[in-house]
This record gives sequence, structure tokens and C-alpha cells, in this order.
Amino acid sequence: MKEGAAPTLEDLAGALQFALGDGRIWLSDERMVMMQTAILGLLRRDVINVVGLDRARSLFYRTGWSQGQRYADLVRKRFRQDDLTAALAAGPRLHTMEGFVKVTTKRFEFDIKRGHYHGEFHWHDSTEAVEHLQAFGVSDCPTCWMQVGAPAGFTTSLLGQPVIFREVECMGMGAERCVVIGRNAAAWGKDVPELDEFAPATTRPRAKPWNPATTEPKSPTLTVPHPIIGKSAAIERARRLLERVAGYDEPVMFMGEPGTGKEFFARRLHEIGRTPKAPFVTVNCDAFSSGYADTPLFGKGGAVERAQGGTLFLNDLLSLPRPLQSQLAAHLGEGAPLLKSTRVMSAIGAGPRDLVTSGAFRTDLYFRLSLLPIVIPPLRDRRDDLPMLIDHFVLTHSRTHRKPLRQITAAARDLLMRYDFPGNVRELSNMIERGVIYAEPGGDLEISHIFTGIEQLPEFVEGLHASGRIVRRSPQGALGGPIEGRTFDELEIDTYRAALAAADGNVSAAARALGLSRAKLDYRLAKLGLSRRT
Repeated sequence: MKEGAAPTLEDLAGALQFALGDGRIWLSDERMVMMQTAILGLLRRDVINVVGLDRARSLFYRTGWSQGQRYADLVRKRFRQDDLTAALAAGPRLHTMEGFVKVTTKRFEFDIKRGHYHGEFHWHDSTEAVEHLQAFGVSDCPTCWMQVGAPAGFTTSLLGQPVIFREVECMGMGAERCVVIGRNAAAWGKDVPELDEFAPATTRPRAKPWNPATTEPKSPTLTVPHPIIGKSAAIERARRLLERVAGYDEPVMFMGEPGTGKEFFARRLHEIGRTPKAPFVTVNCDAFSSGYADTPLFGKGGAVERAQGGTLFLNDLLSLPRPLQSQLAAHLGEGAPLLKSTRVMSAIGAGPRDLVTSGAFRTDLYFRLSLLPIVIPPLRDRRDDLPMLIDHFVLTHSRTHRKPLRQITAAARDLLMRYDFPGNVRELSNMIERGVIYAEPGGDLEISHIFTGIEQLPEFVEGLHASGRIVRRSPQGALGGPIEGRTFDELEIDTYRAALAAADGNVSAAARALGLSRAKLDYRLAKLGLSRRT
């Protein structure tokens, strides 16, 4: 294996970030949690007592397998490691870093053409074994079920063929340390029950190519033009409310900060409602207060008439002038025929009560239009959705501008994960679109392409140092001050200087940390007039 091939333990440690006041820990863009091993031990004990030893072994093995698959995705996505040897070597490092065991690699070989894999590893101080000993005493069979599943899922995912790991010695059985052997499935002979954990023998003929089922269902392909992206509790609640009110014609009011996607939600509600092919007419209420409305609200050819049978969407409702409020209230009154077959949706920002209390907005109209309120959360309250949104906008804007990109760099992704987005989803979309336009075709999307220097960036990011200490880094990933007001070139220069300093002047290592090729970093250093020992 090439010396210092990424991802090293330092690279993996750099991917772990702590939002210490925000209640989140991130490994790249995957959310993590800290939990005492004693609690995991209690969970393990209770599962064994409830479902029995064999069923518990299967459950924990499958859990470990899924974890290994996710770690393989991390290595592929963040580090884009073309050297399969280095990618496979990241598995023991991740296993060590997560705190379950200390892994020592004794033997490690594979041959893709022959479908051969053989690995031997020693595990020291296994948490699973220790907790099993405390709960049940010395076992007559290996006990590190989840930890055996993890390297199996990781290696299988990277190699594209089944690799099974087994414990031949285990601390839970009284051994000094655990000894684990991994082999391609065929090397274990005909009796490989682990395969049946993912594809039962009754439904998977042995003659067909092995294709393990994933433990998580794949997201269905959305065929509508306005899918709602996200998995956070806040966005799931908004989505469920949207689906519940879709079959009714009563008014819906979307409440949220600018840029959260209120019109996006309104269009989505129209599309899943009872008249998806009918007109959807948007009215910018603020235009009436400033006198720049292109189309009247009422009268011949007005927005209300054009929305007949479909949806009338009143954006920024609270800015609607008082005379138009009175007209709208009259059209919504009992027996008014014009809006009888039209669904009225509206969008407002925060703090409507003050305007209603002061009389600036009609009380009766407000409560009539807010019959079905739906709150759209700000992006800072749905950070778990950021990875999906980032990937979505990179793909969308790359296609729109016909500019293929290799990836968004780890440093840029990490900074986006910590940014507060005062402009919410609209700002995220604009930042990534800007980055796509500024980036080189076929290149990477970098910090200097996305951030202009006018954003209010977090002053510090807490991360894990390779020594195990939590340290504070500047947004670029190294110790330093804030970067507000700097130019693209200044941002880029600081980023390269920090990477070179962290790599002790090693350009190849700095390029790997930045997600660049060595040739590209050499080119950028020369163009900016930077010394390799800057």
C-alpha cells in the first residue's frame, strides 16, 4: 500500500465535527451520537432476554453490516479513493476510531480477478465482549456480533462480492483478545449461514449471483416536479400536514422565514390536491402596497378570475393593502360565488399577531385564511436534511448549466453543514449554483467557489484531532480567525496554506485533504504564486 494513502487516521479524524451547542455530531455528513457502552450493554442484555440468543445475534449482526456499508459509502464519497487497497485499509481505522475495539491488522490480501480475500485481525478490549461478560459471564460461543457484521458489510460493499468475517477467538469466551478472520464466501465452504441473513435460502437460489438485500428501503423515485426533500422531524411534520389537507378546499396558510420554500410547498399542495391540472396563480401582495403590481387582484383578467377552479396563492399576505383586504374578505364571505371553486393559499413570515392586534391586517380575514396553518421550518432547524439538499442542488444546477463536476470537496461540505443559512433553502440553492458557475468543468466544487466572503460564517468549528482531543478550527479547517470580507483568491490562498501547514509541506497529502489531485493543486499553487512550503 502507498505510504500515507488516504484516508489516514488523521483524515478520518478530520471528518468528525462537533456542533457543541447544537446537539449534533457529524462524521462527514452522517449524524452520530455518543452513548455509554454500559447503556449499549443493557440494550444487548434486554434484547437477548426477550428474543433469545440466536435471534439477538442475527439482529446485531445485521446492524453491524449496515454500519459497515455506510462506512464504505463514506470512504467512497468523501475521499474518492481510487486505490482499493487504501480504501479497504480505512475499515480497521474507522473501527478503531469509533471506540468499539482497537484493531491490529495481522494479514491483509485480496485479488479481485480471482474473487479472493483474506484478512486476519486482532481486536483488543472489545466493548461487546466486555458487556457480554458482565451480563452473562463466560460464553461458549463468540460474542462480538455487531463488530463482526461491520467489517463484513464494509468489505463486501467495496469489493462487490460477499466477504464473511468470523471470530475464531473471543474475549467473551475467556480469550486474551479477539481474533477475527475474513474470507470471501466461497473460501468458507458450503456452510455459510451468514449469507442467509440477507437473502433467505428459500428465496435466493444458490446458482444466481449473490445480491444482499439492504436493511433500509430505497427512497421511491419521485415523478412529480416539486418533491419535498428531507428526513428531519420538522420537515416530515410539514409534509404529513400537507398530505392531510390535500383532499380539501379550505384555505391553507404557510408560515415561515423568507427562503424556507413556502411557495414551493404551495405548488406541491396544488399538485397533490383535487385539481392538479387547474391554474395555479401566484400573487405578490407586496407589489400592491408599492404600486408595482403587473396584474390586478380583482376585475376582468385579474388574478382571482384567472385562478377560477384552481389555486390562488397570496404570497407575503400581510403586506396586502387594507382596501384590498376588504375586497378579499368580501369575496370570501358567505355566498360569494367568485372564490367558491377556488382554493386560497397564502404565505406569511413570522409575527403576524402584532399586525392583527394593531389593526393593520383585518382580524376576520387573517383567521379565515389561517384555517389550516402549516409551519415551514428554517434550514438551521433541519440540518439533518442538508446532505440530501446539497447533493440535490449540486446535481440540479450542474444539469441546468451543463457543467459536469467531480464532487463537492469535503472542506466545502463541512462548512455548509455548519453554516446558519439566514436565507434558508433559497440561499443554499443560490450558493451552490454560484459555485457550479465558478467551478471548472469536470473539477471540484470548493469553498472559494461557494462562499464569497460576505456570509456570516461560524467563527470556530470543533473537530477531532488525531491525538483524540477536540480542537477548534477556523471554517477552512485550521486554526485561524474569521474570514468575513475576504476575496475569492484570499479564501483560496488561506485554504491552501492551511492544508500545506497541516500536511507539513507535503503537497500530495495536502491535495488529498482538499479533495484535489496533486496536479491540480500544483497548478493552483503556481497560479497564486504560493510556495509549497508556505
